[in-house]
Amino acid sequence: MNVAVLDSFPPELESVAAASPRATFYHTDLWLRALATAYPRMALRCLVARDGGDIVGYLPFFTVRRGPFRASWSLPFGTYGGPVSAAGDAVDRELVRAFRNRLGEAGTLEVGWVDFGDVADDGGEVEACETHVVDLSPGFDTVWRERFDKPRRRRVRRAEEQGVLIRRAGSGDDVHRFFEVYRARLRGWESDAGHPEVLFRELVARGTDDRVRLYLALHEGEVVGGHLNFYYKESVIAWYGMASTRGDDLHAGTLLYATAMREACEGGFTSFNLGASLGKESLIEYKQSLGGVARRYRIVRYRRLAGRVVAALRNLRSGR
Repeated sequence: MNVAVLDSFPPELESVAAASPRATFYHTDLWLRALATAYPRMALRCLVARDGGDIVGYLPFFTVRRGPFRASWSLPFGTYGGPVSAAGDAVDRELVRAFRNRLGEAGTLEVGWVDFGDVADDGGEVEACETHVVDLSPGFDTVWRERFDKPRRRRVRRAEEQGVLIRRAGSGDDVHRFFEVYRARLRGWESDAGHPEVLFRELVARGTDDRVRLYLALHEGEVVGGHLNFYYKESVIAWYGMASTRGDDLHAGTLLYATAMREACEGGFTSFNLGASLGKESLIEYKQSLGGVARRYRIVRYRRLAGRVVAALRNLRSGR
């Protein structure tokens, strides 16, 4: 088996992902190219494993440079990464080994991956993570009656009574209107986090095959919230949701979730990933109230000593 590093994403990798049980939306060309466009300072790379000339697996990652130093992640921003193959654990382990060995390159301080697929690997610094997933397989009637708790069902009805409407985004202007809600809410939290508008635009523009759906919540013609969701195989990932303060008062967020789950059930999807809560108890409780069940995974890091020192200084500055 030969593993090579490419600075592109060959089209044939999509069929490898389609056959791999570990592949998620984040392993697709759509996500990777949108991210590369929105963040030109991050270089998209891909480890590709070949056996007898045939591609049997790959591992996508991004490399970020700061001066003479580099860090490589599969994948950035906490999105699921790691190896993709349909040929078994041996290929996955070989790809992880090749990725981990990048730490030996001059200037590389850190390599890491978000291991949602539970790939066997020894060593490294491991961080336990958790998302919440709603089982949609019984159909929405069951999800609504048995998974949503009574207070959430009341809030959905209240939002509808107050005239909140949900519709799919259909234009770049819709994306901008949602982004204005997103940006205003971040300002209100005095947060400098968040993604640029171009990432949202790229995802919606590229996702015309229904793999990306932006739902908008409107009240009296004003956008008061939205959800950007990803659809791949039988799973939905609720990637980003945001409501204005007015939208919160109108319970627009819960209506957005209910609408997206109902349409996912109608489309034959069997799971709805509500995303990580970063240990915030209020978010965990909210996701449980929608029927979310904890699903654990991990982040694996390998750092040189210099990388550990830089990380420690960063944590000191942030007060952690």
